[in-house]
Parts: sequence; C-alpha cells; structure tokens
Amino acid sequence: MDKPWRMYFLCVHNRCRSQMAKAFARHFAGNKVIANSAGVEESQIHPLTIEVMKEVGIDISDQQSKRIDMKVFISSQIVIKLCEQVNEKCPIVPFGITNVQWDIPDPTPKQGGGTIEEFRVTRDLIRENVLQLLKEHKVV
Repeated sequence: MDKPWRMYFLCVHNRCRSQMAKAFARHFAGNKVIANSAGVEESQIHPLTIEVMKEVGIDISDQQSKRIDMKVFISSQIVIKLCEQVNEKCPIVPFGITNVQWDIPDPTPKQGGGTIEEFRVTRDLIRENVLQLLKEHKVV
C-alpha cells in the first residue's frame, strides 16, 4: 500500500464509538491509515470513553467531537457507520467509497451516564471490528 488508507468512522454524536474506532485504527495501523471520525451532531467526548481507552494504553484526551465534514467524507476510501441511527441521518455514500455498517450499541444512555463496564464491552467490540477490517483490507 503506497498511500495511507483513508477511513471515516461515523456515529450520531462522535462522543464514544467513532472516537474509539478512530483511535484503534491509528493505534494498529499507524501511518498506513488516515483515520478520522465525526458525528451527525457535535457533542463532547464522554469521560468514560477517555477512561476505558486509557485502560488499553491509548490516550484520546486531546480529541474533540466533530460534525461530518463533506470534504473528508468524499475523500475517504471507506466510511464506517457505527450505529443504525447514523445510517438514517448520514449522507449517501458515493459510488467508489466502501460503505460499512456496524450496529454497535451506544453505552451512553440519553439520561444519565452508562457504566464503565458497558463502555468496556463497547470498546472491546470496536477493537475486534477494527482489527478485522484492517486485516480484511490487508492494512495490518
């Protein structure tokens, strides 16, 4: 692979799942990928997202929630949607860009906060999915 593989992880709020996925892609593939993440709606990264990623040696405390950037979207080689809700609200992925759908439950409930164990389960599922995706596309 000559040029880095451009990945865009999308979720509704960009506060948990898409942030984790981006971090794992960068962690496992290094400079072989350009991984970005965004949400349909901007929010703030949930504190437990940062905490559970630190548990596996990845510091995302400097990351910020972002809204979808159409320039990044159309320049991506693959768009990974981490929840069904984003699939309903997200722009249609243009021909030539691989579109992947993962329906990973949101550990951040609408009222109050989720448990750290729920965040760990989500983190571990995302790590497995990212590794599998990178292997399937021969990035790692």
